[in-house]
Amino acid sequence: MDILFSKNSSKKTQILSKETIKDLAITDFVEEACVIKEDIAVIEKVLSAMPVEAEDMRFRVEILKDLFDNKELCDKLSESVHAINKLKNYSGSYKVSRQTEINLYTLLEDLRELSVYTKVSEELSAILHEFEVKSEGLNRLRDELDETINSKEFAELKTDIEQMIEDLSSVKGALIGVNFTPDLDIEEVSAIEFVPYKLVSKYTLIEKLNAMRLITPTDSSTRNARVTDPLLVTIAPKIQKHLKKHYSDIKKKLEQYSDFDTRPITEMHEGLIFYLVMAKFGRYLAGKGYDICFPDIKDDERMTVKGLYNIRLAIEGTKDIVKNDFSFSKDERIFILTGPNRGGKTIIEQAIGLASFMAAHGIFVMASSFTGLPFANILTHFPIDENLTINYGRLGEEAVRIKEIVSNSDDNTLILFNETFSTTSAYDGVYLSKDLIRVLKEKGTYAIFNTHLHELASDIPEMNKWDGEGDIISIVMERKDDQNTFLLKRAEPDSCSYAHTIAEKYGITYEQMTEKNKEE
Repeated sequence: MDILFSKNSSKKTQILSKETIKDLAITDFVEEACVIKEDIAVIEKVLSAMPVEAEDMRFRVEILKDLFDNKELCDKLSESVHAINKLKNYSGSYKVSRQTEINLYTLLEDLRELSVYTKVSEELSAILHEFEVKSEGLNRLRDELDETINSKEFAELKTDIEQMIEDLSSVKGALIGVNFTPDLDIEEVSAIEFVPYKLVSKYTLIEKLNAMRLITPTDSSTRNARVTDPLLVTIAPKIQKHLKKHYSDIKKKLEQYSDFDTRPITEMHEGLIFYLVMAKFGRYLAGKGYDICFPDIKDDERMTVKGLYNIRLAIEGTKDIVKNDFSFSKDERIFILTGPNRGGKTIIEQAIGLASFMAAHGIFVMASSFTGLPFANILTHFPIDENLTINYGRLGEEAVRIKEIVSNSDDNTLILFNETFSTTSAYDGVYLSKDLIRVLKEKGTYAIFNTHLHELASDIPEMNKWDGEGDIISIVMERKDDQNTFLLKRAEPDSCSYAHTIAEKYGITYEQMTEKNKEE
């Protein structure tokens, strides 16, 4: 019951690089979404493997919509997740370690596992019948659960489990006879009898053993230390022997179900957590007044996003967020992004990458609408820590990373470049950037080239004559009346505006320096 992929899916995914995860700030997003700390690792694992097939993307969107639209359904499924996690522990490596030795403990653990399995199967089925669900995934899950719990084998299992638990619960205590030597060493455990009632004594076992000096009392400093109990050590094998005899019928019955497979339930654990966390987080953001939408996945066109903004702004609680429209198409694949310092270039570039990433996973997108096909792979080249460039130098490190990025890209890849070749001279930067863009154009790769090299954008007419699919487009972050508007628009780069912004930032415009001289 894998609820992350459609029925006939090849389950093909693209594992995102650690650089992409870091550059898109996916970890920050996950940590904000997860109320339960233990869910973080599960969500990160699911998100690191991005679905490639459009049908799987649509499959996830439909399930998430069902849970987003019905909070009560979401809450009830959340309760079942805890039971599934418990079942997962029983049937995983924990069970393998138990099976190395067959004893009373493993017998009881196997019984608990089967008991949890029957209960959670019936609970999930009842929940999915209680609410109207539209998604293929949840309808299929309900039908498979119905087929399981209505089978003859399941009915027999449930009846046997109820009988075994009733037999076990009838035992409330045990009478034990112990013979001691003159030195109060244990000589023999002479009798064990199970009784259907709890034994009551004037003294606790520990008090008795302390009085006989069979164990050493502990003070506050050793309270948590393990104490060897000679009485329990001696009677343990005796109890084990009698218990096995007492539960022989239960053991024989459980052996009939030794190969019973609970994985159909446990395999959906990660998927359920993924959907529940994302649905709850989506409702939280919507409740705070932030626009979200579910992607309309279409096979025959590239992504178009309207009213787009970066989820980081919502996480930070930003109000009055400036939103933008953006689209890729087969005819427009590479965009050279320029604009003033602190004008929002990195934020919007990251937002575009996140929109494709979230849509591919079937998650809500931070926009008013998302239409088209997300990318099967996302690669990023953002500035890196200077400490990581010690072997090659900054330019050498960039060259190594860029070569790897290009070799891993194709016409279903989005590459986000952020200030690539920024440490070189303007002349060298333009030269190297042109070679890189030319290769990508010939490969049909989609890219955003966020750069301070305005001359590069000015050479677009020349670059569009190169071989390859799609045109190269110049886009800029608008600056109006000496103010950053954070609006993305198609235009030629304004190098004077950029230079003025930098000069203003460092206080070296004519006006600033003249005013300073006057003050002095």
